[in-house]
Formats: sequence, C-alpha cells, structure tokens
Amino acid sequence: MKKPFVFLFLIAVLASTYFGIKNHFGMVATLPKELGDNQVQKKLKQLHPILEDQMIVAIVLGENNLSDVERNLNSLLSQTYPHHRIIYIDNGSSDGTYEKVKEFSDGKKIEVVRYDERKPVLEILYPLIGKCDSHEIIALIDGKDWLSHENVFDHLNCAYANPDVWMTYSRAISHPDYQVVDGELFSDQSFLQKTFRQKEKKTLSPLVSFYAGFFQEIKLQDFLYEGEFIDECIQLTLQLPLLEMGPEHILFMDEVSYVKNTGNEAVDHKLHLQKVAAVESHLRSLYPYSSLSHLPLGLNTPSLHRYKADVVLFSEDSPLHLYASLESLFAKARDINEIYVLYKGSDHEFQRAYLNLQNEFHTVHFLNVCDYPGNDYATLITKVLENRRHASPFVMFGTDQMVFEEKVRFHDAIEAMEKVHADHFFITIEEGEQTNLPTAIPINEGIYAYQLGAKGAEQPFILGLCRKSLFEQLEGVSGLDSFKKLWQKKLSPISVALFYEEKKTLPLNITHEPSQSQRKEWGHKFIEGFKIDLPSLTCEMEEVEKGELPLIKRERRRQALKRD
Repeated sequence: MKKPFVFLFLIAVLASTYFGIKNHFGMVATLPKELGDNQVQKKLKQLHPILEDQMIVAIVLGENNLSDVERNLNSLLSQTYPHHRIIYIDNGSSDGTYEKVKEFSDGKKIEVVRYDERKPVLEILYPLIGKCDSHEIIALIDGKDWLSHENVFDHLNCAYANPDVWMTYSRAISHPDYQVVDGELFSDQSFLQKTFRQKEKKTLSPLVSFYAGFFQEIKLQDFLYEGEFIDECIQLTLQLPLLEMGPEHILFMDEVSYVKNTGNEAVDHKLHLQKVAAVESHLRSLYPYSSLSHLPLGLNTPSLHRYKADVVLFSEDSPLHLYASLESLFAKARDINEIYVLYKGSDHEFQRAYLNLQNEFHTVHFLNVCDYPGNDYATLITKVLENRRHASPFVMFGTDQMVFEEKVRFHDAIEAMEKVHADHFFITIEEGEQTNLPTAIPINEGIYAYQLGAKGAEQPFILGLCRKSLFEQLEGVSGLDSFKKLWQKKLSPISVALFYEEKKTLPLNITHEPSQSQRKEWGHKFIEGFKIDLPSLTCEMEEVEKGELPLIKRERRRQALKRD
C-alpha cells in the first residue's frame, strides 16, 4: 500500500528539483496560481542574478535521535551547493546520539556541540546565532527530520539572490506514509496587518530560513518568560518577531524541501499544558514589533566607532561628595561624551562651594536648579537630554553619592545593550546584591543580564545607564525623587537589565539621612580645601557608614576629561 505514496513523493521531489534547476540557470518559472493578488510574493519571487553565493548555516537540533542521525546528516552532506556549514547540537541525549554523530562526522566538515544536560533550545540558539555573521543564512533542522532532496540549499541561494528576501519557508512532507504535505502560502495581508500574534494560530512550515542579522534584531526579553529562556512554543517565540519586522520580506518557496519524521516524533508526557498555555498567552500579549526599513548585513568585524554616553549627576548641598564622585569619574570612566551636574545649594555658603568646584572641573557643565523658575527639574533635565548635534543617545544618571572604584568603559556597556536591544544597564549593582538575582544570562565578557520581573528579582531601584529616548516626556518631575519614580515606571517586568559581574562603584551614602548641620560641616570642610581620600574609602567603609569620611587636603586640579 505504501509504494504508490512513495512514488508520489518521488514525483514531488523531482518536480521541486526541476523548478529549482530552472531558477538556478536563469529560466523564468511560472508563479503558482495561489499567489493571486499577492503582490509582495510576486515581487519576492522575481528572479535576480546570483552575484555571490551565500553562506548557509545548517543548525541541527538533536535530542535522542540515534536512529535518524545518518539520514539527517546524509541529506545535508549530499547537498550539491558547496557553500554551507553544518552545526550539530546534541542537547543532552542519553541514547548514544552524540557518539553516533561523532563517529559519522569523523573526517567530515561538521561542527558538533554537546550539552551533557538538556537546555532550552532558545538558550542554545540565542548565543550561537548571535555569533554568526549577519549575512549568513540560518536553516534550522530538527534532529529527527531531514531535507527532501540534494538541491535544497541551491534553491535557497537562488531565493536570497533577491535582496528583498530576508526569510523563507516552504512545504514539508510527512514520513513514513508520505501522505500529508504541510505548508501553505499566507496572504500578503496576514503579514502586512501583523495578524499572527493575535488572530493567526498557525506558524510557518519548515524549512524555515533567515538571515542571522534578522534574528539578531530580536530583543532578548522576548525569548524569556519569568526570567528563563522559553522552552515551550519555540516556533511561535522565534517567528512572531521576524514576521512583524519583515512583513514584505518573507518568501514562500513553493516546493517540498523538508521531511517531517512523524514516526519518531517524541511526545513529552511531562509537558505541563498550563505552562504551554501561559507562555502562549504571554507571547500573544506582547506589543508587536515595528517593521524594519532595512536590514544591515555587513560582516561582524570590529568597528572603529566607539559608543559614548553623557553623564548626569544630581547633587544637593553635597559639594564634598560631588567632588569625590567627579574625581573618580575622571580617573576610572572612559567613553564619556559630556558631563552635567544638576545641583542645588540651599544657602549662600553651599552656592559658594559649588562655584569653587566648577573652577576645578571646568569641562563639566554645572546647571543650578535655582536658576530655573520654580526650580523646574523637568525643564532642566529636558535641556540636558535634548538632541544636539554631538549629543549621545545614551545617558548615565547618578548622584553625588556614587564613587567609581574600578575602571568602566561605557562603550562596552552600550555595545552589550545594543546587542540584546536593552534599555537599562545598572552600573551600581553590588556583589552581594547579585547573589539575590535570578538566573543571570552571559552577554559579553564580564557582563550579564536578567529579566526584571523574574521570580526572586527583588532588586532595589538604582540609577544607571539608559537610552535617552525613555525620557521624552517628563511631566510631573519636580525633583530627584519624582524622577526616580518616573524611571521606576519605565522598568517593565518583561524588560531586561544588564550589569557588570564585578562591582564598579562604592556608595558614599550612610545608613541614615545626614542632618543639615552635618551637611554644613562637610560643606565647610570643602571650602577649607579638603576632599575625600578615595584610596582610603575601601578600607574605611565602616566609618563611612557612620558618617565619618576620610579627608585630606586637595590640590587644584588641572586634568581634562579623558574621552578615549
């Protein structure tokens, strides 16, 4: 009974190969009837000359697929298209899959990655694809499945010759009966109106491929649920952002290019249906992505451009502390664009102390809150954050209680933020506080991320590095406290925040609010020529917490801000 179905499958494969060869040699292929008025698909199917061969990266996700290893890898190794590489991920197999893959791949160009314990698939894919060159084409293949014929990659190369194609999907046939063909053309409107998140219950059928750079545009936070990488609804998690970012760049390849091995389809009886429903509900509740106007596909080579950040420090009746904060900033921080101090002195003596301080840090912009009608913090902060020609889109907010103890390069912090599309980098998370955070996700060397709303993420609010675009509206900001409350509102539970593995700062704030007489005493000390002895702070933190600051006489500063 199965012979007729096998015969039909072979006919389908031959037909796919035939049309692929026609495309490859520049012959005009007839558009499928179901395209109808789908103008986007018609545009994407237009033939373009192949100016250069694309690098295709086949990522095989294997997990206890011992019986399917040879068939899976043979379908990849038999591809006529030479410009591809194969990465086989063995995700915690216990049936001998890894040993079989290693034996089979001996002497062949197959990179084998082994995880002794199973990990969520997205936890594996996120850093792996993140390291790929943005112009490489990713093809995801399940370890139990295989490609339907030897020209699949050749056809993909033809499709991506069209610069408007960023992603493809095709048809798949089921094994072992070869009776069911999965995959359909979605209408242009389904993509353009972005109905997949709310209305469309289906996902794209395999074989799904996309530029690595397209994947790299997805926010890290959208791969997480309650602080962990999502391990349910993987196709939905992966495809929704791509469908929304590139509605006019997703090509349906009308061919059977993939075999779904339903005979060896594993059923996880331990799968918690409530967790699946919760994750799907979460994914569908997220705000849709905006469409990308273009896709940068340059090589991932080190850029000569360095990110810089503006710095804004708040200070009130604390010139002695502000001097220490600025001194540490100049000594330890790099990649600073401009420094602004928003200060407030409650009497003539404090105003005098701040004027003395300005004379020693002449490259810093000092803005007196009292110079603005009604002590208007909102107008003042807006002035600082306004989009000027040489302004940075990133800003670090801090107070005069923050002293940098270790070197900080804002370029590294911003680069990590851009990599995961995060809005926040907490500079001052202390080592003790890090142990209270949920699972930390490594981003770059010495830099980690976590999801703010994750269980156990009881992180106290702190100022830090962020995007200026978060504070385009500042209504209701009358002072530092109200500004902090506004920032807290910006810290969405699903957002990701980054932090350094090693602490970079020391706090100057003491356990109780200092009295005005204590502030005046410190102010007098500053006017008399004293400063806080920064090298002594680490050894005398217990005294600092009691309000006893290590003071030494200061010399007049002549150091300019280092901008390297």
